[in-house]
Amino acid sequence: MQNRNSAQRSLILDIMAGNKTHPTADEIYEEARKKDPHISRGTVYRNLNFLVDSKNILRISVPNGADHFDSTLEEHYHFYCENCDKVTDVPELDISKIKETESALSQQGYSQIKHKIVFEGLCPECSRKF
Repeated sequence: MQNRNSAQRSLILDIMAGNKTHPTADEIYEEARKKDPHISRGTVYRNLNFLVDSKNILRISVPNGADHFDSTLEEHYHFYCENCDKVTDVPELDISKIKETESALSQQGYSQIKHKIVFEGLCPECSRKF
């Protein structure tokens, strides 16, 4: 894909800007169709992939479910509800042990180290139902 800013890519970035719901590609597509009825699902998917690859948004992979997307680029973690499929940000965590592990790996010759943490279980709303 060319590295040019298209109207469709701008639309997707506008949808994602400040969005705290961690939408799936299909949810982004449905929102985009409200503003551009001619946009295709393929265009949304291609642009999401481009935006992830260019580090403009994050992809959150969840087990047995659709990927979710996040516009918050600062290091943080997520919680995936196995019942309602909602993804939420995890409040501040002490990540000093993770940083120590990354440092130890680096000292052992590993490089370009990164990690993704997604906690799984039931969100508070779903926990109250069970």
